[in-house]
Amino acid sequence: MTPHHGTGRRERNREAMRARVYEAAISLFAEKGYVATSFDEIADRADVARATVFNYFKRKDEFLLAWGDERRRRLGAMLIQESSRESGVLDQLTRCMTRLGEVTTDERRVTSELLLAWVRTGAPVLEEPYTSFIFAQIITDGKARGEVRPDVDAVAVGHLLRDTYLGTLYRWVGEGPPPFSLARSLTSSLGLIFDGILAQGVTLSP
Repeated sequence: MTPHHGTGRRERNREAMRARVYEAAISLFAEKGYVATSFDEIADRADVARATVFNYFKRKDEFLLAWGDERRRRLGAMLIQESSRESGVLDQLTRCMTRLGEVTTDERRVTSELLLAWVRTGAPVLEEPYTSFIFAQIITDGKARGEVRPDVDAVAVGHLLRDTYLGTLYRWVGEGPPPFSLARSLTSSLGLIFDGILAQGVTLSP
């Protein structure tokens, strides 16, 4: 066996062990709560030594950062898949918002438990607004096809749509049954953004 092959196997083993520890922690957070879960319990669930857990996650909030990174990666890939340039702007954005709502609803228990703790790390404030960029590209493509007014700032709309998703998500998470349908609320907000709220003939003052 060459040294290169040995290195590759060791790296794969490390990645597999890290994933094992991570998945054990996330499952416990969903069951017991983030604060109530200890490193000893994570080690026991993963069937590894406590020191092994610390080899991969030296602090508890590193699990939250890993969860945020994984969530961003999955949602970003999903949105790119849904934003097919073969359909119109509103159709693409509706599909994106619907899928965001559906995926998050499927993971409501862990999202409700970890989102607040993740926010406390400051990560959502500091991370790149990846969903904004995807939404902005959809708007930019729409402008090129003549579906969106040429004076519309695509980046600003991207941020507005991301803020809509996050603000709705913060109202939706919590204990007990969901207070409303996340996907339906997101698509309804999208309709408001596109249709506006002013009565016909009413204009904004300069």
